[in-house]
Parts: sequence; C-alpha cells; structure tokens
Amino acid sequence: MLQLTFGTRIKELRQAKLMSQDELAERSGIDRTQISKIEKGKVNATLETIEKLSNALDVTIKELMDIDSSTPAHPFVKWAGGKTQIINRLKEFMPKQFGRYYEPFVGGGAFLFSIAPEHSFISDQNYELICAYKCFQNETMFERLIMKLKEHELNHSEDYYLEVRSWDREENFTLRDEVEHAARFIYLNKACFNGLYRVNSKGYFNVPSAKKSTVKAFDEENFKALRNYLGRKDVQVFNQDYSKTVKSAAKGDFVYFDPPYDVFPDKNGFVDYGKEGFGKSEQIRLRDCFKELADKGVYVMLSNHNTPFINELYDGFNIHVIDAKRMINSDPNGRGNVQEVIITNY
Repeated sequence: MLQLTFGTRIKELRQAKLMSQDELAERSGIDRTQISKIEKGKVNATLETIEKLSNALDVTIKELMDIDSSTPAHPFVKWAGGKTQIINRLKEFMPKQFGRYYEPFVGGGAFLFSIAPEHSFISDQNYELICAYKCFQNETMFERLIMKLKEHELNHSEDYYLEVRSWDREENFTLRDEVEHAARFIYLNKACFNGLYRVNSKGYFNVPSAKKSTVKAFDEENFKALRNYLGRKDVQVFNQDYSKTVKSAAKGDFVYFDPPYDVFPDKNGFVDYGKEGFGKSEQIRLRDCFKELADKGVYVMLSNHNTPFINELYDGFNIHVIDAKRMINSDPNGRGNVQEVIITNY
C-alpha cells in the first residue's frame, strides 16, 4: 500500500507539472519503464531514485514524501450511475497528463477519489450531497457529522426513518444547517430501499425504507480517508449548474461529464435525480458545452448510454463503447448488463 501511495504521489506531481513519463525519465535519468512501475506501486524506490525524482520534479524530498499510507477514499453513499465498476475503463481513456480537474456531476465521487487530482473543481445540483462534501473539508463540521450519524444509527427504526424522511416537508427545513442536511442525506441513503435517491414533483424525498433492523451509516476508516483527501487537496466544491462549474476550464485542463443518462428506446430508465429531470433538451445543451470546451483546448470526457440519440449528438468525436452493469433500479429486472459510451475529444 505504501509503494502504491508513493507511486500515486509521483504521478500527481508529474501531471501537475504537465510532464509525461518520457520527460520525467529524461530529466531524472531513470528508465521510463521503471517510472511506470514506480507509479503503479510495483517497485520499491531506493533513496537514490527518490533523490533523482525530487530533482527532476523540482520539489524537496519532504514534499515528495508528503504521502498518506491509509486506505484510499471511496464513495460514502450508494449513487445511481456510480462509476466504481468501470473506473479502470475510464482511466484507459483519460488524458495522460492535464492541468486542473473538473467534475460537475460528481455524484458519489468514485472517479474523483480514484485519481485523486491535486487541483479540482467539483459540483452537483443535489444540495444535500454537496453539504456532505463540505463536511469533509472542515474539521468542526466533520466531527459534528459523525456525531449526527451516530445519533441516526442509535435512533433507527421504521418509524424513525419515516420521521427523518418527512423533514423536507417542514417549513423550517431549509433553516437546518449544512451538517444536519448532510447527516440526513447519508442516513437516508443507507436506510432506504436499494440506496436510491429520488424525489417527487415537489422535491420531497420519497424512497421507501429498506426495513433494516439496524443501519451502519458510515465507515470510520473511509471517512478518515475522505477527510484527508478533501481537507488536504485543493478541491473547490459547488452546488450549481454544470456550465458555471466548467466556465474557468482552460487549455490543458480535464473535464469529466457524468450526467444523468439518456434513456434506451422502449425501455424505462432512471434519470430523474431531481424534480427538474434531465431530458433531451438538457442532453443537447450539455453537448454544446462539450463542444465549447473542446474548442478551447480542454480535454473533455463524457459517459452516457449507448443510444442512437447520444451517438448522433457526439458524431465527430471519439466514441468508445463499453459494457457495464446497472446496479440501481426499483425493478430487479431493470438491472443487468448495458452498453455505455465513453466519449472524448482527444
């Protein structure tokens, strides 16, 4: 684990300086194949190698060794459209080097936590989800979040779940602070049916209970890893439209779009994460944003279902078809293998 963490640190510093493995090899005098093995955590770097890398990357050895041997962070909630199962495929198609990272439909953050970039801009239109991300950035909020989640765990019952679920019907619900919103959001995600997030036309959370006798709302080790990453790295968090989040992206930066997916013809699909939905017109607006970023020299990658509509929208770009599994659906028959696309402009 320590070798892998050190390798990730080398890769982060190299990418932050827009340097390829070949360039690092030339500057350090270390064979490129060896650098690749170091970044993948397959070899243990010697003190001499560490010194060479430090000089080539123009950082002190102390900065180079600023690593954490704890378990890498992973999503803290189950999320429709989560990317855990296809992370390795996404990594295959991401740019080899880039500047700042943008993910305006961050959701559960599986891809974000997997690549752990140094400078990131993340966003989502789900206010309570973003409240949770902010809790991991602030020590006081983080400690209160854990206390609130322990309270939810202790008080959990079928009646208690329904009571907490109904809070968003109250007039003063918006007056609750960000920690209370975050704790409610995470608790409901862990206690509801199949970890599904869904609201009705009025914006009220309406997923039934999973009828669990007990609920484990959080994993302590993962929460520590999330706090370490989101609190230590330069991660800016927003609750806004995706177009605003990517507005500052410039040439050499990397944007990953993981929007609510287009629906397969003649099939039901879950795309309404919020009461506004994400229909054909929104897919077209997103495509236009994709093109604008591409024209600026931004590296852009997008995931979606492999539908005729999406293929038509992104005609002219690189469309890679992959197999994936749909893991969240209220109907068990709606889960299973599906085809997705990873679209890039590079």
